[in-house]
Amino acid sequence: MMRPPSPRGSGTAGRGPGLTGEPDDRAVGQILRAGVKSTLARWVLRRRKDRGAVPVPTPQDEATHAWDGQPRFVEDYTFVGAQAGLGVVLRLEWLPGRQSQRVWVVILRPDGVWTPQGGLRLVRIGGGSRWAAGGLTLDCQAPFQRWSVRYCGPLIGQGRRPSARRLRLVSDDEDTVRGSVDLTFVSEAPPYVPGIDDDPELVARRLGEATWDARLWRATRDVGLRGYVQLGQLLGTVAVGDVLVPVRAMSLRQHHWGLRDWEACEEAYRCAWMTEDERRGWLHHTRRPLLTRDGGFVAHRGRVAPVRSLSSTAEIRPGRAPARIGLTFGDVDGTRRLQTELVSEFGLVVDRARIDLGLLRITGRAPGWGIWAGLRPDRPER
Repeated sequence: MMRPPSPRGSGTAGRGPGLTGEPDDRAVGQILRAGVKSTLARWVLRRRKDRGAVPVPTPQDEATHAWDGQPRFVEDYTFVGAQAGLGVVLRLEWLPGRQSQRVWVVILRPDGVWTPQGGLRLVRIGGGSRWAAGGLTLDCQAPFQRWSVRYCGPLIGQGRRPSARRLRLVSDDEDTVRGSVDLTFVSEAPPYVPGIDDDPELVARRLGEATWDARLWRATRDVGLRGYVQLGQLLGTVAVGDVLVPVRAMSLRQHHWGLRDWEACEEAYRCAWMTEDERRGWLHHTRRPLLTRDGGFVAHRGRVAPVRSLSSTAEIRPGRAPARIGLTFGDVDGTRRLQTELVSEFGLVVDRARIDLGLLRITGRAPGWGIWAGLRPDRPER
């Protein structure tokens, strides 16, 4: 059953007139306060942008950044790709406060998932490159234009293994095969900075809905995590055992650095997608106790525009990624809805947060494929 997100607000606005009129007064007060806060938020965002408080990414930002001494400092380089019947997630993280690097390699097919043991590898920092660890090597060939992404190492089929003819289910629980990835990321749009390049009216509305206090005010002034995402293509091959898969996939790459606290999120998701009507996009949603952030963009025939609204429904499965997800967003061409079903998934726990990665099939009049990443705290059931 498709379930919408929990409604925001106190719920008094829908009760109708009472004997004293108090519920209506309270609802009107909430609307007025939200409007004032949204106006203030617009002013804050405009001032920050005008003053250059959040600099535009430069080619130098493609390199790694200096550690600020925070134990939870993370710098990540992430590449995801989706095409018919195949999804890939490749991520290299630098964790100087923990003297380590973390490598993610996830290959998703409708009939199997292949990863290193446990889904990721933790490697102690040595004297080598920050862009190479655990068999994964990244190389920036041209800033904001072209990257090479290579992996060579063991992969474990999660309850399945590849056949020489095709990737299919068999009965081995842990079948280790040799895996290799040889891909090139080619950009199709300039870098996009979440929160800054997102639609200002959407950002202001979410700030207007938030519970404002000193902590939220600090959050609007200080950004603990900086970075950008970029739309492009992944071209090359992926090999699992003796099966070689040509890749020409929609791709989104991410580069972020700074303090990351996944555990503080109540829920979050990211979705990169493409459809047969030549549309591609990236949508993001993060809900924290004090503030919800929504945003993303849609690209169509060379035009990239931020989404103006975003909502979702999901067919919930306890302890797993949703089986079906509906995403409704507004862009310059009107309101659109993506109906998706999860055809392959892999879940892992990272820094006390549960992350579900999935390959999405988009159904409807404009079918397509996408990559889903959902996040929630990994808290014990009570």
